[in-house]
Amino acid sequence: MHRRRTPLFTALAFLGLVAACDRPTQQSTAPAAPMFSAANAEPQDTALLRRMGEINAQLAGSGLKIAVEAIEFFTIGVGRPSARIHQQEFRWVPNDPRRLADGENITYLVDQSDGRTASGLTSAQTEAAIDNALTTWANDPPLKNVTIVKRPDPRTDPDIFDFFFGFGGFGDPFLADIVDAGWLPRAYFEAVGGPGGGRGILAFSVTFIFVDDVTGVPTDINGDAYLDTALNEVYYNNTFGDRRDDRAGNPWGISVALPGIDVETVALHENGHSLELGHFGPPPDAVMNPRYAGIRQSPLSPDDAGMSAVWESWPNP
Repeated sequence: MHRRRTPLFTALAFLGLVAACDRPTQQSTAPAAPMFSAANAEPQDTALLRRMGEINAQLAGSGLKIAVEAIEFFTIGVGRPSARIHQQEFRWVPNDPRRLADGENITYLVDQSDGRTASGLTSAQTEAAIDNALTTWANDPPLKNVTIVKRPDPRTDPDIFDFFFGFGGFGDPFLADIVDAGWLPRAYFEAVGGPGGGRGILAFSVTFIFVDDVTGVPTDINGDAYLDTALNEVYYNNTFGDRRDDRAGNPWGISVALPGIDVETVALHENGHSLELGHFGPPPDAVMNPRYAGIRQSPLSPDDAGMSAVWESWPNP
């Protein structure tokens, strides 16, 4: 296993609590631009925003110059508000040396150590479904200017967000731009999403941005009026299909219809967030609707419109 299960007090001892970042935690309202925003007028979870602020205070002492900026939940049944620190949108920066950028490419990896599901899928099956989702986005016309490159599993811990909730070690966050971190237990989603989160959250995406190491203020090194994305991590909920839980009737599967949960559909949605697309609708119907509605393995026109707004000028600001 790449992920070391570490109690939260160990995490706190490793980084230490420091004074809160200069960036105040605030409730996001309407986004400045574009219309396809991760905030998208959703109510914010104030408890989660406070927790994000606490994590950012710890990160301020880590030397990484990054901060948690946004968490986007994909749910089944009742929706759950996403959480954003700032109204200003964020974007990947081509050739950004701070994240060890692969030139103008966007990179991703799949953590194979947590790829097995309680529903019986193997790591190879879930990885193939995630690869299919990333290939779909890579071949989508609005992303014609960017190349999405898969990096091999490094056989070390490639993620950090789970560390702050006591479900993993503090890994290397710059092994790839996007890390599909695998299937974690229900308790993790309850801890992140609050009461009921373990039952309703299928997966979530968490985006980190770069901040100035002295002031803690978010950076915009290329002057494009967007905050600079540092990394993105995606986590999947292993309670679905676990015979010990009340979600045994909604097992993860491959191209499986409801009441099953299709891995590729969820991966397409979550990695849409990784590629800077927020929630919208319904209506209209879209891959990026915030609630699961069955198999959707291809972008719909609203998804393409959103991706065009984000990527049409890449690599130019």
